[in-house]
Amino acid sequence: MKQVQRLKQHDEYWAATTRLARMWITPKQAPPYRPYLTVLLSQQGKILGSHVMEQPPAAEALFASLLRAMRRPALGSGRSRRPTRMYLDHAEHVAALTPLLETLNIQCVHRPTLAMADEVVTAMETQWGKYPLPPGLVSMPSVTLPMLGHLHALAAQLYRATPWRWFHDHHPFAIQVPPEDAPRSAIVMGNAGEVFGLSVYDTPGDLQLVFSPTLSHREIARRSTWFVLFFEEAPAVSFEDLDAIAEHGWPIAAPHAYPVFGRSTADQGLALPSRADLLWMEGALGALLTSIDQHMVLRRGVPQLADVTIPVARGDGEVPVHLQLLRFDAIFE
Repeated sequence: MKQVQRLKQHDEYWAATTRLARMWITPKQAPPYRPYLTVLLSQQGKILGSHVMEQPPAAEALFASLLRAMRRPALGSGRSRRPTRMYLDHAEHVAALTPLLETLNIQCVHRPTLAMADEVVTAMETQWGKYPLPPGLVSMPSVTLPMLGHLHALAAQLYRATPWRWFHDHHPFAIQVPPEDAPRSAIVMGNAGEVFGLSVYDTPGDLQLVFSPTLSHREIARRSTWFVLFFEEAPAVSFEDLDAIAEHGWPIAAPHAYPVFGRSTADQGLALPSRADLLWMEGALGALLTSIDQHMVLRRGVPQLADVTIPVARGDGEVPVHLQLLRFDAIFE
C-alpha cells in the first residue's frame, strides 16, 4: 500500500469490470464452466491488467488487482501511476472499494455502463473462444421473454416426465396447434438413451424421408428440414439465452438438460427456429404433457393410440390442440 501511495498521480480515470465471460473452460476431470473475467482499462482504452477466475472475485481480490495494475501495469499501457478516478460497473464493488481507494486519494464512481469495457471484453471473448458465438432465442425480435420463460418451464416438465420411457421412433404423433390448420408430425427422442427431446416435421412427407432405407443423413437434410427440441449441457446453449436463464430464473431440469430449440439446415447444422415454430412447440408441449398425465393408456407397458383435443394455456391465450398418436405405418399411407 505504501509503495502505491508514493506513486505519481495522474489526472485520469481508469475503468474496471468483472463479468461472467461468454466463453467456456473445459477441464478434463470436471464439468465445463464459464469463468469470471476482470479487466482494468486506462482512460485511453489500454488494458492495464486482466484476470480469469472460476468464481467472482471478492472485494479484497479486486483491490489487490487494482494495486498490482498501479504498480506494474501491463506492457504498453504506460508507467506505474495512480489515477484520480476509478469507474466500476457494479454498485457493490463501489461500496466495498470506496473506503480503500480513498486512502490512495482515488475517487470511486459507479458507472452502470462502460462502453469501452464492453468493446474490450467482446474482443477478448472472441479471441479466446473456440467457436463463433451463436445467436440466442432472446435475439429474435418477435419473441417475448414471457414466452421463452414458459417454453423453458414446459421443456423442464417434459424432461422430468421422461416420455421416452414409453415412446420411441415408431410412435409418431400428429399435433395440430392453432393458428396452423395442418398438423405437424413429431417423434419423441430418447428411447435409445442417447439424444432426448422432440423431433418435429412440417409434413408427413418429411417424416417419411427420415425412415427411407436408401437415403443418407446428408441427403435427408438436403431434401427436408425439421424443428427440434433436445436437451444438452449448458455449452450447447447461446450465451444470450444462458444469461436470460440466470437473470429470469427460468427452470432447468438438470445440469445436462438445458433445452436447445433449433431448425435443421441443409448442411446438417442448426439455425434459430421461427416464431411460428416456437408457438407450435408451446402448444404441443402443453398438450403432450397433459396427454401423458391424464389420457395415456398403457397395455403391457405399450401406449395405445390416442385422438384427443386438449385446451392448452399459451402466452397469447388458451388454444385447442389436437393430438393424435398414430400407428407407425400410418405415416406411409
